[in-house]
Amino acid sequence: MKKFFKKISLSLVLALFAAAPFFAQNFSENVSDNASELSQTLLPLEVFVGDEAELRYSFRSAVDFFPNADLVMEEKIDISKFPFKNLSEALTIKSAYFSRNDMEYVISLHIIPWRPGVIEFPPFDLFSILNLSEKDKNKNISYSILFEPIEIKSIVEKTNLREMQPPAPPFIIPGTTYVIFAITLAAIIIFALLLRALIKFGDIRRWFKHMKIARGYRRNSAVAVKKIKKLLKNKKAGDIEFCAALQNITRTYLAFRFDYPFASVSARGTRDAFQKICLGDIPPAIENSVEDLTSMLIRTDYIRYAHDSIESQLYPPAEHQAKLASNERKSLTDMVLKAINMFESDGESEEELNVL
Repeated sequence: MKKFFKKISLSLVLALFAAAPFFAQNFSENVSDNASELSQTLLPLEVFVGDEAELRYSFRSAVDFFPNADLVMEEKIDISKFPFKNLSEALTIKSAYFSRNDMEYVISLHIIPWRPGVIEFPPFDLFSILNLSEKDKNKNISYSILFEPIEIKSIVEKTNLREMQPPAPPFIIPGTTYVIFAITLAAIIIFALLLRALIKFGDIRRWFKHMKIARGYRRNSAVAVKKIKKLLKNKKAGDIEFCAALQNITRTYLAFRFDYPFASVSARGTRDAFQKICLGDIPPAIENSVEDLTSMLIRTDYIRYAHDSIESQLYPPAEHQAKLASNERKSLTDMVLKAINMFESDGESEEELNVL
């Protein structure tokens, strides 16, 4: 009896050893039998022709597809490895990713469908599309993946419009009309101003030139007036020094104001100089000022050059002596100041003098 049981036990052990390779081969060939919690999602839920969508296939498995990684891992899949060539006219796969979070794996496809209807995917081996090492590739294992069919909607079916529609008018934000009107009006005004500026360019150029010259005239007169007032307050200056300084200030002012070489004009030739400036006819408005300037230059020349001369000894002394009277400095400077004020304030005299 014992020999009988021993033979049966030996037979069972031999049978188990004989069947072990068969079970081991079945396990190694397809490990996807251990997968659980399969789910598939299409985002968005309604996908129309030409839309970009994401197809997500999730599952949980004890198989470690990332043995050398942390708990979270993602790998980009080469889309050319998918056996989806027969679907090239139905959709385009832009990119694909395989990721893991703990024991959950996700295959994500970013697709663009090109025709409506149901699209069916052929099954494929997950190991065949992953970037595995040579050691992993030599393992005789597989993991079968089969996406569920997806349905692509048609815009025609949704809108129920089967004919070409006329182009819709452009959408205008409320208030845009007023903005456009304001911009158009501003553009017209600017264009009109530019056009007028081009037409009046000569006048504008002359106006700027006039303003530049007028500014120079104002500065010239202001400097002259300031120097004359300072000279009048200088009590230490002698008669000859005073007369020379007053002449120098006056001639410098006149030379710039009328663009004429008054520095070389004789005292008695002052009127002739103004005759040339005024083209032969001195305007009545400035005639008195011209006479005053001529008298001032003659008188100051006499003080400067007739000192100790025989003529200065003639009688009556008040008329011939080369010496300024007590109040004569004030009267001479007043002549010049009055003339400057006339030349700068009388606008009509500027045109008559033809100095612009």
